[in-house]
Amino acid sequence: MSKKKIIIIVVAVVLMGVIGFFAVNKDKGNSKDVQSAKVERGEVVHKVAASGKIQPVVEVAVSADVAGRVIRMAVKEGDYVKKGMFLAQLDATRYKADVDRAKQVLESAKASLSLAQLEKNQQYELVQKQLVSELVYQGALVRYQQSLSGMKQAEAALTQSNDNYNKTIMYAPMSGTITQVNKEVGEMALGSAFSQDVIMVVADLNDMEVLVDVNENDVVDVALGDTTEIEIDALQDTMFTGIVTEIAHSAQNSNLGSLDQVTNFKVKIRLLDPPDEIRPGMSAAVDVRTDVQRDVLFVPIQSVTMRKPKQLEEKQDSELSSADSVLDKEEEDLDPVEVVFVLVDSEKGKGKKVEQREITTGIIGDREFEIISGLELDDEIVTGPYKEVSRGLHDGDQVKVTKRKKFNANKDK
Repeated sequence: MSKKKIIIIVVAVVLMGVIGFFAVNKDKGNSKDVQSAKVERGEVVHKVAASGKIQPVVEVAVSADVAGRVIRMAVKEGDYVKKGMFLAQLDATRYKADVDRAKQVLESAKASLSLAQLEKNQQYELVQKQLVSELVYQGALVRYQQSLSGMKQAEAALTQSNDNYNKTIMYAPMSGTITQVNKEVGEMALGSAFSQDVIMVVADLNDMEVLVDVNENDVVDVALGDTTEIEIDALQDTMFTGIVTEIAHSAQNSNLGSLDQVTNFKVKIRLLDPPDEIRPGMSAAVDVRTDVQRDVLFVPIQSVTMRKPKQLEEKQDSELSSADSVLDKEEEDLDPVEVVFVLVDSEKGKGKKVEQREITTGIIGDREFEIISGLELDDEIVTGPYKEVSRGLHDGDQVKVTKRKKFNANKDK
């Protein structure tokens, strides 16, 4: 072999090596760094989050039905009382006087009725003997009826006076704990039929519930009997369970008429085995388990994104160089679909590429989507970075799987 041929062969080998080196590095330069995870099988739980306050299931406000000054208070906040137990008393002097007056009026009415009855009977006998006219008898009959009506009015007045007098003494309407006392001895209670002047509140602390506000977009998923996880701010290390017992049918609006308007619905959640430490008014956070799917495929939430259907993207790419190409109007109007990017081996035998795959999702959990169709168990999918998943990746892109970068606050400078 001549020296010239040897030089040509060496140069060709070097050139091929250089070209291969740059080709490999070009592919590496075009690849995108991504993180991945595998499709798993397990349980997916959809939850609705809400917050609210602890309150007793049953509580009764003991209020003054009549006006009067408090002259005796037999209980204090925190006391346990039984139904019918004496609680407080108002000054009853004027109400006792009203009772005495009503009794005297009733006695006078009874006397008048007796006299009117005698007169009526007498006039009846006389008219039978035709000693008086019928008109005289009718007059006696009317006076008797008036006296009878007056007596019934006096009886009603006495009943009302006795009722007002009895209302100056208050008894426990139920067995429970005194959770609130609003009056002290010497203070005035303003009794009214139109507004409550609450003296104290009695509650059964054995049955407690959480009253929460649920957004209008979430309340449609909540149903009676749904189980809940309850975290009480004052007892953060313990998770409690509860059951949805009541869902309001009318909304509660806040910031009405403004851009910050919020529409919520009140939902009551019964606490199961409430601890002795909780008190009415404590704050609580609630997760309502509205749906549970077991033994299903699921992927991380961040791996699911929206893209136009794959066939439309491919057509756009193929027609992008043609200035005269126009997509079909129906194709342009196609809505984006849910997709994930599945990692597959590159045709070149080195590295990985992504395959855009349309999926059908079910319920959403805390950190995962249920997958109904489009994926198989152990498929490897792209989970990040968010920028690439949301808009950077396209079908067929070369990628390199890396670990997610973590910020190290103690990194040496």
